[in-house]
Amino acid sequence: MKKIFLYALLLFCFNANAAETTDKHLLNEMLTTINNEYLQEINNVDIIAIGLTALQDLDRNITISKGSDKFYIYNNRQIQKAVRFPHNSNDITGWIDTISEVIESSSQISDNIALKDFEIPDLMMKKMMTHLDPYSHYYSEYDYNEDEEDNAIYTLYSDRKIGTILYLRIRIFNKQTARMVRQSLESNPDIKGVIMDLRSNGGGMLNAALKTADLFCENEIITYTSGRDGKNTHYYTATEGALFTGPMVIIIDGETASAAEVLAGGLQEQSRAKLIGARSFGKGTIQNVTQMSNKGRLVLTTEQFFTPSGKIIHGNGITPDVCLSKAKDGLCLQEKRLNNDDDLRQAIKILQAEIPGSEN
Repeated sequence: MKKIFLYALLLFCFNANAAETTDKHLLNEMLTTINNEYLQEINNVDIIAIGLTALQDLDRNITISKGSDKFYIYNNRQIQKAVRFPHNSNDITGWIDTISEVIESSSQISDNIALKDFEIPDLMMKKMMTHLDPYSHYYSEYDYNEDEEDNAIYTLYSDRKIGTILYLRIRIFNKQTARMVRQSLESNPDIKGVIMDLRSNGGGMLNAALKTADLFCENEIITYTSGRDGKNTHYYTATEGALFTGPMVIIIDGETASAAEVLAGGLQEQSRAKLIGARSFGKGTIQNVTQMSNKGRLVLTTEQFFTPSGKIIHGNGITPDVCLSKAKDGLCLQEKRLNNDDDLRQAIKILQAEIPGSEN
């Protein structure tokens, strides 16, 4: 009996102090960051409605419904309260007050929500990030792990000579990649052409891809990035001087993505390489990591990549000069072609046409 009384008292305290425990500062910090830094303009009503579904996850009897100018709180399908939107949809402070009122009212109705109200900002952020794009995420202090893949000892890299052609297979761009490519070029000074195989290369480190591109071109723009409405434009230019200036073919496929697409698109448009294969994946955005006041990490898409001529990579991919995977209407398809030997044979033929006397 004593335990039941203490538990009831604890729940009462949670409910009574709900208004005091809602972290308005953190909610404001999160919503302001998304509004100011996300690549595209945010619809606050929609994204907040998504975030508030976190309350429903804590208590399946609670439903938060979005109306034309109010959020409606239901308990067991019975309406309990309506909370108005701010008059100005861009009023962050007004939205924080609205969110706080929904959370506090739900806490008074639900013991489960009251007991876990300190988790709600984290839970809301995770929900909201899924609404933005596949690459924006939120990690709380307890589940965030640094990605150590870039520090891997292995390089997923190999090279071999095919007559007078140097074949480079790069499966990821990491800290060792540019050094390994340079070493391959310096160890084979007699080569007449280069094939770079980027099939199933999901990207990796942008800086590593740019340093690799640097080995094949001089003083040329490889890519540029820009934020919302063209703000914060930054150009990435090859500066160190090319180590190899002969003919080059890059093989891409539907799993060539991110930094690998940046390199391929840049060298294609600067006429440094011909591309063959299939249309690439189309992952051309940049995520910025912000540490929040609660020690969580907000990974937010803030910029996107463009080819030197201004083509958007994200959602479109890079179309090869020679497409080996076409639809009936002639459109170049996205297709995984990692183990298709015909791609390499075609690349060799292209280079042989430019290198008289090259051997298969």
